[in-house]
Amino acid sequence: MRKSRVFRWIVRAFLLVFTLSLSVVSILGGWSAVTILSSEGDDINIPDGPVIVNVNIGNSSVQISVPFNITNGGVYELSNISLGFQLDMTFENTSAGNAITTVQIFSKYRLYGSVLPGQTLKENLTGWGTLLLSEVNMARLPYILDFYASLTFSASYSLNLYTVTVAIVNVLIGHYP
Repeated sequence: MRKSRVFRWIVRAFLLVFTLSLSVVSILGGWSAVTILSSEGDDINIPDGPVIVNVNIGNSSVQISVPFNITNGGVYELSNISLGFQLDMTFENTSAGNAITTVQIFSKYRLYGSVLPGQTLKENLTGWGTLLLSEVNMARLPYILDFYASLTFSASYSLNLYTVTVAIVNVLIGHYP
């Protein structure tokens, strides 16, 4: 055989293998994107149970616990998982002429790493915050304090090709008293 014919067969074989490998990667990528979003179960539950907010007016503190679980039902690992939670307090500020003031009393951001396919990450995001009660108008009606929560969830999937970020901002979660 001549060199040119051998060279053509080598190029054809390379193109065949290259085309087949791209096809397999495309099929697996589409399949993994469908399986991670399956409707058979709840893959991401934030919160996964009651959010516990213990307000202690006596020592001006608040304790927070947000339970969650993240299940990876896909083919690739779910990576760069992060969760952020913020709690704000709105009140009438006596030192500002009873103007409505909002202050951040709790903020926590945590990076959790990765969840392998078929695995579940079940955690609690917990922490303490400080209430600033020295300037609160305690005679305000109907409530002295209003609490608002913000939540941010972020994760990457499919070898970090897809990144999703969900933010829920300023949701009223309660009043005092």
